[in-house]
Formats: sequence, structure tokens, C-alpha cells
Amino acid sequence: MIEYRPLVSVILPTYNRKHIVLRAIHSVFHQTYTNWELILIDDGSTDGSFIFLEKEIENWKSRKTKNGRLDSNEGRFVSDVHLIRSENRGVSSARNLGLKQAQGEWVAFIDSDDEWHPEKIERQILFHKLEPGLPFSQTIEIWNKKGNLQMPQARFQKKAKDYFYDSLNTCMVTVSSFFAKRNTLKEVGGFREELLACEDYDLWNRIFLKGYEIGLLEETLLVRYGGHSDQLSAKFQAMERFRLYSLLRTKGEAVQSGDWEMVPIWKRNHWDDIIEKKTKILITGRKKRGLSTDFLERILELQKGEQNLDSTPTTAFRWNLVSEEAKYLLDPKRFT
Repeated sequence: MIEYRPLVSVILPTYNRKHIVLRAIHSVFHQTYTNWELILIDDGSTDGSFIFLEKEIENWKSRKTKNGRLDSNEGRFVSDVHLIRSENRGVSSARNLGLKQAQGEWVAFIDSDDEWHPEKIERQILFHKLEPGLPFSQTIEIWNKKGNLQMPQARFQKKAKDYFYDSLNTCMVTVSSFFAKRNTLKEVGGFREELLACEDYDLWNRIFLKGYEIGLLEETLLVRYGGHSDQLSAKFQAMERFRLYSLLRTKGEAVQSGDWEMVPIWKRNHWDDIIEKKTKILITGRKKRGLSTDFLERILELQKGEQNLDSTPTTAFRWNLVSEEAKYLLDPKRFT
């Protein structure tokens, strides 16, 4: 009996990382699980990445052996590598474009500065065979900081279950270890494209709010590389503003659709607690720098007022106002 081996679509966005992207690509080539397609999205790079990758693909084709595989143990058919060029719209847009092109039953993402262990896909496929009710999973990871391998700090270490509250506080899932049933991920909605950072935090919490879990394969199958000058955490001021925007926008959408009342009360209470907490953090920080906090004070006032309302139409109207105030969180002129 032939074992069923579902197609896995691997989505790899890149922007101006010509100097390191091959490490991530080769880690896909070296997977022991062979039924995959690789979708490379060049997000409008200005360093010649697209032309570089085109030439690399031609080089891989020229090194094919008679049976169609690549020489040098690169391990995959070139016909299953798809290169797409897009305008520079950010990593969320690039990943969503890859998701639209994906044909696999499962999808996996890898950032252009990360590296998979060879067994990564195979082990996650097996994990989901043993846990058929789980549409999502991640793995353990190790960090490489300028050549030094280290496990993540305690607060960033992965958890197997019951981490909804932790996830609202900080990002508890890593994109490059994330594995998803494609149709379920599309139902949740993919990555929020207006977010220039914390787009992963936003997606994980929308998954949890929908009632899904993200399982944990307790094996170290990912190496994350840190210390790059172009990492988003070093690029933007006040990262909490992106997380607060995500919480406000996601709750607002759920209120407008009527889904918020279907969320368990303990989850709604945690969500509201974190909105208040993150708003107060931003208010404190801006006051220390002598900056205006008016729009944050209004968000806090509207949020507190909403908790005392029983009327769904009134609540929906109030959240229209919150959504307008939340837009200021993405204004770069207010956070420089």
C-alpha cells in the first residue's frame, strides 16, 4: 500500500537579503520529506535579489542529473521552485501572495534569514497524522546570535497548550516553524497587510479567538538568526502600538460581525485586560517623552465604556469610533 504524502507549499518571502537567502532556500532543498513546492516571493527588492535568484534557478537547472534531481545533494526538482516578483508591500502581503499561489494541502513559512533542520517537514507531517484534529502546529527552535547558539529566554520558550493569555502579551509562535492546513488558514484570513510589524502576533491571536489551537512538536527543528540591522524589531519605534492595533482591530471586526458574543467570556476578559494594559504602557511612554496621549486616552475611555454596555448596536457604534482612533497607532509621524 502506497503511503499518502500530501503536498506541502513552502512560502519564503524575501526583501533585500540576497546575501543570506540561499541558506534558507537550501534548508528547504535538503528536506527529507520530498513532496513540496517552494514559492519564493521577492517583495520588490532593490539589491538585485530577483535577478540573483533567477540566475540561481538557471544554475540549478543546469546541474540536474538524468533522473531530474539536482546535483550537490540539493535534493529537489527545479520545476517545483516558483519565483514571483511583487511591488514592495511588506512581508504580510508577500506571504499572502504566496498563500494565494499555494497548491498544497499544507503550508509552511520560512523567513529568508532562518534555517530548517532537514527533518522539519517530515516530522510535522507525522505530528499531524498523530493529531488529526489539529490544523496548526509549530516546533521548538534555537537562536543563533552572531554564531552563538542559545535557547530562547524563558518567556519566549514554546508552550504546548493553555497559552492564550501569554500569546496576548507577547508573540508565542514563530512563523518559520508554523505549519498549517491551507484551507483552515485561509478561513482565518492570512496575515493582516496594514501591519508593518507584529503581523504574526496578530494572526496567532485571531487563530486562538476562532477556537483553534496551535500544537507544539517538541523537537528543535528551526534555527533563528538574530542581530541583523534590518530586523523589524530594530526598525520601528514603540512596537506595542502594533500589538494594540491588532487587538483593537480584531475585536472590532468580531463585534461588527456578531462573533464577539460567541467568544468564551474568559477569553473576552483576557482580551480586554491586555488592551487596557498595552494602552497604559504606551500612554506612560509617551508622557515620559512629552508627547501627546489624547488618542490613546480616547481609546482607553471608549474601551472602558464599552465594557459597561449591553446593547449590541451601541457597542458596534462605539467600536467604529475605536477603529478610527486605532488608525493613529500606525501613523509613523506619531512614532518617530
